[in-house]
Amino acid sequence: MHRALTLALLGLAAAGCSSGPALYSADPLTPETAVDGDAREWPVALRPVPREAGLSVGLRRGDDDLVVVVVASDERQARRIALGGLRVWVDPEGGTDKTLGVRYPAPDSSARRELRPVGARRGTGPDPDRIRRRFEAGLDQIEITRGAVRQRASPDGRFGGLEAAATWGQRGLVIEMRIPLAATPGLLTTAPTESVSLGFELAEAVGRPMGGGRRGEGGGMGPRTGGAPPDGTRPDGEPRQRPEVEIQTVTRWLRVDL
Repeated sequence: MHRALTLALLGLAAAGCSSGPALYSADPLTPETAVDGDAREWPVALRPVPREAGLSVGLRRGDDDLVVVVVASDERQARRIALGGLRVWVDPEGGTDKTLGVRYPAPDSSARRELRPVGARRGTGPDPDRIRRRFEAGLDQIEITRGAVRQRASPDGRFGGLEAAATWGQRGLVIEMRIPLAATPGLLTTAPTESVSLGFELAEAVGRPMGGGRRGEGGGMGPRTGGAPPDGTRPDGEPRQRPEVEIQTVTRWLRVDL
């Protein structure tokens, strides 16, 4: 108990530092742990994902695998994952090398274009029903990345024992994965020993004005001179331009003592 508390406190302290991944420990696998997208067996095992509000992770270690649960209790985080998916990177050496990537859900690439920049006005993104349909459409496959090779597979454990399941309900968006840690030709070529690093990669939209002009030079950032007419044109008669949205990714790393 004292060791687990110490490691948790170290993980929280490291989350705010840029010197290396936050340090967490994996609890022993329990009989009730199942990869079913239900987080009810994880209530006291969840810890914050570094530098991500409303996103928690739970970790349990079996003989040859690691069960990971990610819970997005925040609406913005849930929408972000529903549209962009969540990719978990695995570095068996305990560093920040992207050796194996597991993305789930795996929506098609067009879904990411519907991500809304942080700070955008409410009501400017896709409707909730459409987001949920995108989320459900990505649940039938996982995307696996190893170096330059990227492939899709069923999330039911048929590919090297890799499993994934997700739900989106009152408890938030829940993703569970079973990641085999034994060295296999299809997944990890090197088995971890004392620790493994996980990187949680999330897609995010960055909005920027169109036109490229400096403030006041026609780039959409000049001073307002009376507001835009209701027909969608600017005061000078030109149609208003929507800001471009660039999709980027951010990866939050943590190291797991096995």
